[in-house]
Amino acid sequence: MAEGLLAAQDWQAEPLLSIMTRTTASPRYLFITLCVMVGLLAFGATALLFEEDIVTQSSGKGVTGSGADISERKPESAAVEKGAFRRLSKFARNQFHPAVREQLPDTMTLDQVLNAITKIPAMSPGEETDAKELALVERWVSFEPQRACEYAYNSVLDGADEGLLKGAVSAWARIDPVSASRWASRLRSPLLRDIAVSTAYGIWASANQVAAMNSLKFFPGSSARSSAWSGMANVGAKSPKVALEWAEKLPGPLREKTLQQVFGAWIHRDPLAVAEWLSNKPVKIQLSLAGRVASEWARKDPQMALFWSRAVSSGPLTGPQLPPGPVQRRAMDAALGSFVSSDPEAAAAWMATGAGSPYFSQWVASLASSWASIDPVTAAAWALTIPFGKNRDAALGSIAASWTRADPPEALRWIQGLSRSSDLNTALSSFGTTLAASDPEMAAYWSSQITDRSLREETLSRVVSRWRTINAGAAAQFVQTSPAATFLRKKP
Repeated sequence: MAEGLLAAQDWQAEPLLSIMTRTTASPRYLFITLCVMVGLLAFGATALLFEEDIVTQSSGKGVTGSGADISERKPESAAVEKGAFRRLSKFARNQFHPAVREQLPDTMTLDQVLNAITKIPAMSPGEETDAKELALVERWVSFEPQRACEYAYNSVLDGADEGLLKGAVSAWARIDPVSASRWASRLRSPLLRDIAVSTAYGIWASANQVAAMNSLKFFPGSSARSSAWSGMANVGAKSPKVALEWAEKLPGPLREKTLQQVFGAWIHRDPLAVAEWLSNKPVKIQLSLAGRVASEWARKDPQMALFWSRAVSSGPLTGPQLPPGPVQRRAMDAALGSFVSSDPEAAAAWMATGAGSPYFSQWVASLASSWASIDPVTAAAWALTIPFGKNRDAALGSIAASWTRADPPEALRWIQGLSRSSDLNTALSSFGTTLAASDPEMAAYWSSQITDRSLREETLSRVVSRWRTINAGAAAQFVQTSPAATFLRKKP
């Protein structure tokens, strides 16, 4: 472009110079000539600057390269106005240039692909290298699908991204889903076999669902067959009602697993629609799915899930409710369990109300454990507000166990700070029983400090029993020398 503009200027210069020579005596002609020349020179300079800007933009220096950012040299509005032209210029310069076109993976020969693949290990790790390797492998599949997929499989075993195997198998399955699926089913790695088989069957089901389903009758291995159903279920999740129609016809455990997978994405999007769909299904389908629906729904909208499962019998909420029975009870347990594990603080507040109080005794230990795994200090303070009795003991025991698994010294400091002997004994018992798996000697010592005789002997029996599986000699010595373990000497 720049060369053309300069040529145009030279073409104009000769007659203009001759005019100036012939009209030097005329001020009027001289003025006109000078104006024209200045205008042409200005136009040429502007065009050159614009061309330089395009080259800079195409090379990346004007955006993210080592050169100055184009936004520092030109107003943002100008960059936006010229953006379309810049993109077109880059596309025209790079995409259709013969030297560049020869390097695109979809135009490479097999020898070029294999040569480029050998250079991958020397490249810097990162997204760009991963993308290049994937493009090369997908091109390789068009020549030698099995060799390309074997390369991808071994690369993933060596630490490459799993997307490399998925991309290779996807490319093969688009060409020959039967061969791709059979190859995938023979992989030694259970994890990568699952990825490869589910990927191949996902592609196959998208193109011909009936053929993919029929092939499973002859598919080797129950694990591989289950992975194939998983791939088909993932495709079916895009149209859940259609996918569920054929999933319902599957036998026993396979039907349940496939339904669960298809349900996953649908529940996240629209749990109310899932609940309405489930209400019209046979009890065997409801039993297998009600818990999953309630659990996922409680994570998204616990109040609605509790209403649906009848954990909340009345209130401002409206919508479907399960009829009393085994399906409803399973859904209720799942909804409450999900609520307690996902938001124990909110669950504790709800169980302090009239609607939630009937469930408190059943769930207090799980609630305390879940809360302690997030914030043991706050959970411990809450437990001390519970009236004395079994619920308080259950909460303190669960908190002590959870805290001990995470941080025994901190748990012990908290226990030693408990003022009431009943609370201290409960927490020490849980501390000793939990610690016995990792440090039975310390567990036995602190269990010996329990003042309640019955609880002390029960705790020491558990600790010593576990100790014997770890170090029988040390456990026997403790029993023979510790006054607190006298009761154990009388036992055979």
